[in-house]
Amino acid sequence: MEMKRSQLVWMALPALAATGVGIYVLAPGIVVAVIPYALLAACPVSMLLMMKFMHGSQGTPQEDQADPAQEESLARLKAQQAALDQKIGTLERKDLRPSAEKGANPTDERSSRS
Repeated sequence: MEMKRSQLVWMALPALAATGVGIYVLAPGIVVAVIPYALLAACPVSMLLMMKFMHGSQGTPQEDQADPAQEESLARLKAQQAALDQKIGTLERKDLRPSAEKGANPTDERSSRS
């Protein structure tokens, strides 16, 4: 069920109108006392309707049926991440070697600059 947000507002109005008519028919003496509460209830009721219809229109994919294209993409990204981790490790080891060979601590150089 595909709906636009503007359609949801128009769906909430008849529900609120039906509630008002029902109160008027069942207890006409309390209509004036109920109007402020009905106006306060309009916002949460319309929000609940919107949330229900928005989540219902998205459709939930079958969790037990995985998408093969998504699995391939995930595997490719994991391979790229592993390659990047390896490159980072190599670069970090190269950064530490020259300073260790010189006998200088890289943190000492940073603290003396401050």
